[in-house]
Amino acid sequence: MNATKRRHYRVTGEDLNGINICLMVGSEPQPVHLIDISAAGAAIAFLDAKQSDVESLVRSTRDAPVVRIESARLQESLNIACRVAHVQEVAAGVVCGVAFLRRVDETFNLDRALLRIFNRRGAVRVEPDSKSPVDVRLCTPSGTQLASGTMRDMSLTGIGVSIAAADMAALPTGTHVVTHFTIDAHKLAMRAQVRFGKISTSTPPGDVQPTPIGLLGIEFEPDDRNNPTNRKRIANWVMGRQLEIQRIQREAAASDTYA
Repeated sequence: MNATKRRHYRVTGEDLNGINICLMVGSEPQPVHLIDISAAGAAIAFLDAKQSDVESLVRSTRDAPVVRIESARLQESLNIACRVAHVQEVAAGVVCGVAFLRRVDETFNLDRALLRIFNRRGAVRVEPDSKSPVDVRLCTPSGTQLASGTMRDMSLTGIGVSIAAADMAALPTGTHVVTHFTIDAHKLAMRAQVRFGKISTSTPPGDVQPTPIGLLGIEFEPDDRNNPTNRKRIANWVMGRQLEIQRIQREAAASDTYA
């Protein structure tokens, strides 16, 4: 992958069909929930766990933990040694940020391996419930509003936003913005940068004529996304949506089985 490309393969419940992920601590596999993954590392979650229990687990062996990924798209499981960079308890469990130790080189290209598993490039984020749209305001660092729109999707590291096509001219790639939005009754103001933008078409509910719409991919600034409060609130929302998506899919599959 070109070094200038984004290196995140963000996954939703749908993307995890047929993929099994666990954290190997010593010889014991620990089931985990994947929030975000890239060639540099991953965000994983222990559902319904306590931070003290996860920290004790990580300290229980001197060996480096291993993220194990199994998929029908792989001839054998992908085992990636890692170190736990941070641990944080949230409402749904405990989120761990892990940094991969396996070197990406000519003999083993982790970018390609991840692409083979998740079968898509770029940002694959968790979408909000269509019945509860999330409004987003995009402002300059000094506070001037550039555009307003709605969240299309979000991960721990970025957000996709739909805006009016006419406002795209004010938000070229590279523009520094502050994204204002509310999730789970918490107001967030995240410094960020526009990474890509395009004009597409969309048919609003009740209409038959497609209209132009602006689509933005925005990456949160590292200091803001790594802030413990921000990370906790976004992780809670992302994990909650992924669990909801997976629940809906299980119910749909069960309904099809008995139809």
